[in-house]
Amino acid sequence: MTLKILILVFLLLLAGPYPASGYGKSVEDLVGVFSISKEIKIGSSSQCFSSEESSDPLAPPGNGPAGPLSDDQAPGIAGLFIEPLKISLASPQPVNLTAHLIDDQAIWAAEAAFSGPGGQSITALFSSHNRSSGTESDGFYASQISLPGNMSGDWRLQNMTLVDREGNRRTFSGTEIESLGLPTAITVS
Repeated sequence: MTLKILILVFLLLLAGPYPASGYGKSVEDLVGVFSISKEIKIGSSSQCFSSEESSDPLAPPGNGPAGPLSDDQAPGIAGLFIEPLKISLASPQPVNLTAHLIDDQAIWAAEAAFSGPGGQSITALFSSHNRSSGTESDGFYASQISLPGNMSGDWRLQNMTLVDREGNRRTFSGTEIESLGLPTAITVS
């Protein structure tokens, strides 16, 4: 028994003069296994640190694992407004597009792809940062495109891809958008 007391006293003496504050400030006792990591990237402003995945403007930021109440519904379109629908070849002007998008959680982005005369194409990006009114789950998103002014003809909406914050996607064809009674053509004459 005396040996146990001596060992206990010896251990207390060892622990006494070396408090945690002697090695740095600590408010709490740390118990368990810890891992700390740090990544430093050094480069010029001309370098891009993003990965290939993040270069897609329709790719939302990564989210944690899906839970039982996670969003698994793709967004929908409630309206599309194109102004002007006709442009003069003599005086080209930008085309303003507004999409009324809905989702059960939150819209991330949308992209409308148009094809025009001579096989030309152009896309309009509706970013969550360009919401002009409404909420993130039922809002109006603005975009603007400038059509090349060197050919007359119709620019037709080929498809429109909608993405919510969870990454759920839905692509509507131009025909589907037109069947909803929404405009799908811009005329340059």
